[in-house]
Amino acid sequence: MSLTHNSTSINPIFPSILSTNYFNLESKLNTFQENNIEFIHLDIMDGHFVDNLSFGPSAASSIKSQFPFKIDSHLMVNNPAKMIPKFIKAGSDWISFHLEVVENSDVLPIIQMIKTSGCSVGIALNPDKEIETVFPFLDRIDFVLLMSVFPGFGGQSFIPSTLERIARLKKQITQTQNNVLIQVDGGINDSNIHDIKNAGADLFVIGTFLFNSEHIKETLFSIHNKLIPGV
Repeated sequence: MSLTHNSTSINPIFPSILSTNYFNLESKLNTFQENNIEFIHLDIMDGHFVDNLSFGPSAASSIKSQFPFKIDSHLMVNNPAKMIPKFIKAGSDWISFHLEVVENSDVLPIIQMIKTSGCSVGIALNPDKEIETVFPFLDRIDFVLLMSVFPGFGGQSFIPSTLERIARLKKQITQTQNNVLIQVDGGINDSNIHDIKNAGADLFVIGTFLFNSEHIKETLFSIHNKLIPGV
């Protein structure tokens, strides 16, 4: 299954490598490439916005140097304006930043910085951040990343109230006729992805469930089957 957006077909599954065993990462990436995955999702953590530390820009450039994937860089950092140019230079194709750490007056300049580089731009919201705070920016961005767990660590369970948040955001996007995708990240698996899609989500960031699978090809097939309309 693929999603059509702006006349472009997008595979809606975005594997997050946060939960991977790094000794096996190349093998996993080869499997993703063989199964038509287009985007790899990077959870960038600075140890301040969240307690954990993860990747720097070199992760994006290293993957891009060896694979044809597009890179979706999710910046969980306190100073996105400082970090964004580094991830642009590293080859990111999509970049999202958190509204929680940016003053309202700085949101549009950051959006413009990303857009000017040619990257798609997203705004990310934690589970306790009001959905309405992103509404004023829907006509300027390409996607909203809704966290369905509190960021910082992989392997957490999906927060059920996210479904209602997705539906409210989808309603606003539809009413305002903005061409904005909804990306959801956290605790997604083949048992809940159908409900998440039906609530209005377009893109699905999946980490632990994929990387813990002994048979990634079969797991991807199962996930895609749950996204087929009517199934």
